[in-house]
Amino acid sequence: MKTVSINLQEGKIKSSQDVPIHAIIPLDTVFVDMTTYLNGNHFGVLIQLQHHQTITTLQLTDVTPYVLLYFDAALHYKGAAYSIKSGTGPFTIHTPYKTLLFVRLPHDLKLNQIQKLSYDAH
Repeated sequence: MKTVSINLQEGKIKSSQDVPIHAIIPLDTVFVDMTTYLNGNHFGVLIQLQHHQTITTLQLTDVTPYVLLYFDAALHYKGAAYSIKSGTGPFTIHTPYKTLLFVRLPHDLKLNQIQKLSYDAH
């Protein structure tokens, strides 16, 4: 198990919160089937996409329950998406971001306070 740190800010108060993850996974592909990396894990993962294409497709069918956090090249927070099973059929997301943190639900992160991600790459 590894840990990443989420830097938070509420008003002028800055803090950080450690988030346990299963692994930091570098990938060089434009299509990622996340069931390969998340099924059965009790923790999330940090995905580092290393390809040079503009968009990555994430196959999230049956990847549940997770929140996906998007970070830019400087690791600044850019947004979130939820992967929760609420119907039948395939579920994919397309993203331009290369650093993706999957956090298992429920969690105690306040998404509207996230500023930046930090972690030890080793």
